[in-house]
Amino acid sequence: MPKVTSLCENCKYWIETGGTDTGLVGECRRNSPVPILSENQANSNLRYALWPVTADKQWCGDFEKRPMATKELMRRMAAIEKLESQRKGGKVKQQ
Repeated sequence: MPKVTSLCENCKYWIETGGTDTGLVGECRRNSPVPILSENQANSNLRYALWPVTADKQWCGDFEKRPMATKELMRRMAAIEKLESQRKGGKVKQQ
């Protein structure tokens, strides 16, 4: 079993598309969409493709960690700037 962090919900290629009673579902954008052809369409000119659909708690060997969200990054940068400002102003004790 993979680590909890290597689940689809934490992968940069996974996009949430909805949910069920058992959890979230989404599309894996790691590879190209898969062509779909059903028996009803064998004589039809209609062709389409779908991205693989996975549950949020599934995993695969192509996992890549999702980059930090912009909002979280901005929050961390603001905290660092505040600490730096306090340090330069002598408000934070150096140890």
